Amino acid sequence: MPDRNMAPPVTRRDLLRMIGVTAGSAAMYQAMTALGFAAESRRKGPVDLSGAPRGASVLILGAGMAGMTAAYELRNAGYRVQVLEYNARPGGRNWSLRGGDTYTELGGATQQCRFDDGFYINPGPWRLPYHHEHILHYCRELGVKLEPFIELNHNAYVHSPRAFGGKPIRYRTFQADFNGTVAELLAKSVRQHGLDAPLTKEDSEKLLEALQFFGALDKDYRYVEGDDTSDRRGYARDPGGGLSARPQFSKPLAPEDVIRSGLWEQTWSTPSTSCSRRCSSRSAAWAASARRSGASSARSSATARA
Repeated sequence: MPDRNMAPPVTRRDLLRMIGVTAGSAAMYQAMTALGFAAESRRKGPVDLSGAPRGASVLILGAGMAGMTAAYELRNAGYRVQVLEYNARPGGRNWSLRGGDTYTELGGATQQCRFDDGFYINPGPWRLPYHHEHILHYCRELGVKLEPFIELNHNAYVHSPRAFGGKPIRYRTFQADFNGTVAELLAKSVRQHGLDAPLTKEDSEKLLEALQFFGALDKDYRYVEGDDTSDRRGYARDPGGGLSARPQFSKPLAPEDVIRSGLWEQTWSTPSTSCSRRCSSRSAAWAASARRSGASSARSSATARA
């Protein structure tokens, strides 16, 4: 008979999903990076496709980012290139909608954007990470204008009348304490063999290292008062000069208070929950925010012009 005390095996996919559901996309991305699944671009320079056979032609299915960049490079190498795209526009999921644009859904319903001039919304990706070096190379080569994407303000306040006596706290303070609490719990699970095979010993060591960095845990994988935690959540007294230069560390919030506060709903959310809760009632504000970001619009422009 099977041993009922034995936990079912946890795959890497299950582990990453658990981390994502528990601690959000940032923690999952950190774990994926540590396990080698989200490494930054290994670009060494421009793509070299020289020496195209005389008269050779290529048919590319899809005018998304991959199809358009492939067509661009193959054409530059001397190939005759044709791109087939189902939609009436290039870009794939990279897409910007501006005032006056219309879109007909698969069911036949047509929607029209009525934004004011200069406003737009990006139904697809919003930004270009700094380590996506290939795409940034094409932005430079094609003269696509990029703008900084300010996703959040760490010094802003989050507040709930039911948490911490109704006292507002800094975003960075709560986020650091939440990440530290979750990272400590996950580290305990890994160290106590709660995530045994098929994760290897090397995988566990890498994951512990990632959790230690992600949550600012100490050498014993605890989230406690200290320099690393205060550097993220804020010091009780900032380091400075003169006789009082020594900083005063801040004390993390109690784990039970962090979890019960519910403020984690304000500091992170999945794209689906974020959209369902906010986008339908704040489309104009979302468009204004997207307008200030500019990054994904630049991505769409780069795709179309490639």
